[in-house]
This record gives sequence, structure tokens and C-alpha cells, in this order.
Amino acid sequence: LGIDPSTLIGKTLTCVRRSRAHPTVTLHFADGASFQVRVVGYDPHFRGIPKTLESDSPVLNPISGAVDVQLTVRHAAMITLADKAFQVQGGSGGHGEKAMGRIKGARESRWTQNHAAFAIKFVEEAGWHCIWASLSEYDEVDKETCVFRNFADVYVDSLHPPSSVPANAAHGKPQNHRSRSRNASPAPRTQGSQSQTPQKAKRKTWKKK
Repeated sequence: LGIDPSTLIGKTLTCVRRSRAHPTVTLHFADGASFQVRVVGYDPHFRGIPKTLESDSPVLNPISGAVDVQLTVRHAAMITLADKAFQVQGGSGGHGEKAMGRIKGARESRWTQNHAAFAIKFVEEAGWHCIWASLSEYDEVDKETCVFRNFADVYVDSLHPPSSVPANAAHGKPQNHRSRSRNASPAPRTQGSQSQTPQKAKRKTWKKK
């Protein structure tokens, strides 16, 4: 599913944008190519349990929702993370009915969930930048109490292939005096929301797939 992330190696990242409406992050590169980090199985028409892309990277999770950068990709790969998932069943919610931060009378189950994440490293910066997906549901009465948290796989897909014609190639072509060339204005960037970034649980493993 998607492309091999190693195809990004050597490219210069120029812009990162998070979507307000969907769990996607778009990566724009200097050669005109664009790639998108997506959640496996996400359907914009039948969304199911809310899905969120999470990252501890200021590059992949810009505060304003979009950021311009000049970073050359040194490594890029899909990796496997192992995180603790949980589900709270039964009991009664609402204020005043929680004990020790848990819903009164509820049964809680926990398990380790392995899931695919995208990791990228740049020439100009030390360390890896990672992005993953989570699924969360909250109590109907106490909206701040999470009753279900799990993780989903992500993948990287291509949006626009790089241009095969250099940007300055048009200057060497003869101009038709009957036509006037027009340069399209770039589309305005969508400002994302920082609310999509909950605190990340401690990982047990991190290995390349």
C-alpha cells in the first residue's frame, strides 16, 4: 500500500501541511513532488472511530498547521511501534462517579498493539522524526475521560509526481505572439489545528519493518 519511503531519500522537503478535516499530513518537495501520510483503512465518508495522526516532531506536527522548511531527506522508512492500548467497558460515567481517575464499576482491558509508523531523518538535523496514528473514544457524559484508545497503521502515498520539465525551460522556447503565458497562483495553504496532538504513550519497541 502506498510508495516505498526510501524513494524520498535525497529530496529536499520545502513544506509540511496538516489537514484540518482528515488525518493526513502532506509533504511538499522542491522538485514539485508531493506525498501524503495517511491512515490505513480511513474512509472520509464512513469515518468510524475518530482517527488522529500523532507526532513528537515539530516538523511533522507544525504548531500552526503548516510550516516552510529546507530539509534534505537522509533516511525514510516504515517502522513498527508497540504501544499500550486499552478499553473501558461497563460502569457509569459522569462527574463524581470516578475513582482514581477511572469510571466507577468499569472493567478495563489492556493489550500491546503493534502498528506501522513513518519515520524520516534529515541531513540538517540529528535524530529521527516519527508520525503514527491513534484511535480514541471518550465517555458520553464526561467528555474528558477516554474509554478506548488503540493504534492504526499509516502509509505514505504519492500525490503529484515531480515535474519532468525544469522550471526555467519555458524561457528557451519560442513564444507565440498570439498567445499570452499565464502563471498560476499557488493555492493558499490550509492552516491546521494543534488539537490533533495528544501526549504519546511510552513505546516498548521501535524497529524497521
